[in-house]
Amino acid sequence: MAWAFACSDWKKPEFFVALADASARWLDTMNDDELSQLHLVSLHFRLAWPELRFPLSHCLRKFQSAYQSEEFKPSRFQRDVAAALDRLGWTHVYEHVTAEGLSLDMAHAATKRAVEADGPSHFVKTPVSRTFVENGATQFKTRLLRGLGWEIIRVPFFEWERLGTPGEKEADLRARGVSTTKWPRRTPT
Repeated sequence: MAWAFACSDWKKPEFFVALADASARWLDTMNDDELSQLHLVSLHFRLAWPELRFPLSHCLRKFQSAYQSEEFKPSRFQRDVAAALDRLGWTHVYEHVTAEGLSLDMAHAATKRAVEADGPSHFVKTPVSRTFVENGATQFKTRLLRGLGWEIIRVPFFEWERLGTPGEKEADLRARGVSTTKWPRRTPT
């Protein structure tokens, strides 16, 4: 439950303290998914209220370990975006993991810039207009990464699928702001 409220950017620290305190008695029975959610809640708490101590701070390593236990399996789409970045000459690490344990599809850690190839699991389709919008988990991860100082360029699968040639894909990445000479600083939204 704490994860859902963190995703929605709930602004009451006392609420998270109460939930964390209540969760403490169940920690030994939690699975990796539940512990992973507490890792993200702890990051949200740290970024939202840096002056406060997270109630379960003695378990942070356990939470991060559970979060990082998920095995990453890059998709063909993700490999295609990485190949286009290579052709552009944008130096990056594939499947970079931040110090906080967050995974980025392609990242340049020294400048804290990343490209995320967002497949179908990152979106929901609106019932009326039938358009794709980012789901709450993806919005939450973006907010955490920006709070940690990362600049993120997102490449949605449904836009990438429309591109045919390598040249079109490279042009799309340049239009999104990928550059080998500079990447303009963007204000987080």
